[in-house]
Amino acid sequence: DRNNSLSKEEIVKQKFLPNNVNIISLGYVENIALWMKVTLTNTSAKPLKKILEYDNPSVEKLVFYDQNHTIIQGLHHLHPAQEFFNPNIALSLEAYETKTYYIKSYSRIKPTKAELILWNEVDFVKKDSEVKLFRFAFFYVMLTLLIYNFMLFTFTRDKAYFYYVFYLVSIMAYSAFFSGLLSYTFPSQALIDFLLKLNGNFIIMIPLSSLLFMQSFLETKQFPKLNKGLNSIYWILSMLIIMSYDAWMMNQWSHIISLLVGIYIIYVSFYALFSGVKQARFYVLGWTLIIIVFIFIALQSTLKYDLKNYNFSYLAEVAFVLEALLFSIALAHRIKISNEELIHFKNEEQNKLEYLVQEKTKALKVSLAEKDILYKELNHRIKNNLMMILSLLKLQIKRTQNSETSNSLIVTQNRIESIAQLYEMLLHNNQSLDVKTYPYLQSICQTISLNFSNKVSIHYEIQHNLKLDNLIYLGLIVNELVTNSFKYAFEDNKGEIYIDIKKKDNLVMVSINDTGKGFQSKRKSSLGLNIVEILVEGQLEGELDINSQNGTQVFIQWEEKAS
Repeated sequence: DRNNSLSKEEIVKQKFLPNNVNIISLGYVENIALWMKVTLTNTSAKPLKKILEYDNPSVEKLVFYDQNHTIIQGLHHLHPAQEFFNPNIALSLEAYETKTYYIKSYSRIKPTKAELILWNEVDFVKKDSEVKLFRFAFFYVMLTLLIYNFMLFTFTRDKAYFYYVFYLVSIMAYSAFFSGLLSYTFPSQALIDFLLKLNGNFIIMIPLSSLLFMQSFLETKQFPKLNKGLNSIYWILSMLIIMSYDAWMMNQWSHIISLLVGIYIIYVSFYALFSGVKQARFYVLGWTLIIIVFIFIALQSTLKYDLKNYNFSYLAEVAFVLEALLFSIALAHRIKISNEELIHFKNEEQNKLEYLVQEKTKALKVSLAEKDILYKELNHRIKNNLMMILSLLKLQIKRTQNSETSNSLIVTQNRIESIAQLYEMLLHNNQSLDVKTYPYLQSICQTISLNFSNKVSIHYEIQHNLKLDNLIYLGLIVNELVTNSFKYAFEDNKGEIYIDIKKKDNLVMVSINDTGKGFQSKRKSSLGLNIVEILVEGQLEGELDINSQNGTQVFIQWEEKAS
């Protein structure tokens, strides 16, 4: 019926041609209906019940004429309680009865093809169950791979996994629609009518999603010319998806376009493989399977044959599953390669860092050695300058006739001497900043005692070595206090001086006591004690306590800060 306009009454008058093949295929035809005349005879003496199956779940309109009955099925005439994938008619024949049936098949969007199979009811239900089992198993496998790769995308944020999920969705949508699973699971007429108009879109989505996946998976940006061609194809396919909506011309051409794009994808895959991209071998093998399937499907509608004639009913599904498994393995291999590259990168960075650390360490050692030499030279020069000053003071003391002036110069000399002795000890110490407290204070006190004729014994109880910066200030403090004791404390020029240093937690405690007569309150404002107060409170940030009853007891404490 080339105009899809003949009625049953008109068709009955037409002459039907005998058919010698199992499957009739007209391919994509816009407005042509296929009429079939079926004559069945019950040759037995018992009533007979059969099921006539129309083995094409994507037929849009199927009209079955049984004498006075008319039954309409197909994607445009869904039944809410649909039990089977394929349209089917229950037939009943009385003993020795002959009946003639007329069947009209029409599809505008999908290929027009027909295969009629006569079943016993039990065999038909068994066969339909097997088909359902295969279809659901296929979607279970694909859904598992989809979830697996989506989880990988969630954790890695690698676009390749996202595009692969898009590719799996495209395959599942294509297969669900063309296998009849979608109309069986969701028998919504409005939904199916809308999806029928997206027939070409479903087909083009597969090469589009595969192209995006390939660009990310094979990193085709390293091949600028080929990648530019892929980008052009991407925009062309995007436009074709828009143009394919409810467009009859695109229904057939969508297969051919997908085939051509697939061939170009294989070419790019081979190019990447021979350019050293190891993962391209997975893509070459996987898309070769798909291209073979697309060739069969495209030729099926063009040359008007059916794969079922060659026992290839599930060729597309098997190829898609194999390809999906192959690509999933490839993506897992991608993780392995990424980890190996990451480990290699870390090792390289670690080696670089170790080299830099070694070079910096060498430079630092050289710099420290130079600074150490300069530091020692500086200490040596300071010590020499202090010795020169001390020599000048000693000359001045010898020439001075005034005893008060001489005493002041001696005090000044002792102050400078305490600093000079510290530098002397620094020069003779390999660890330039590590000066022992006891020998330093002992040398200060010995120098002071040389300037006086007193027979004074000095006792030391040093339980803690001070840091260098604190030791300088304590040396000046000891110099002032011990000098005062020698000058004013002992009337008979005999006595004892006790110097104790200890540490409790972070608190340093120093006591300097003598057994002299003490001193009057007016001497608390003397220059020496003012110096002591300034050093304790200003430099050490500590506390000073002086008791001059029954001798002089000076107690100093401060918190020693961490280095």
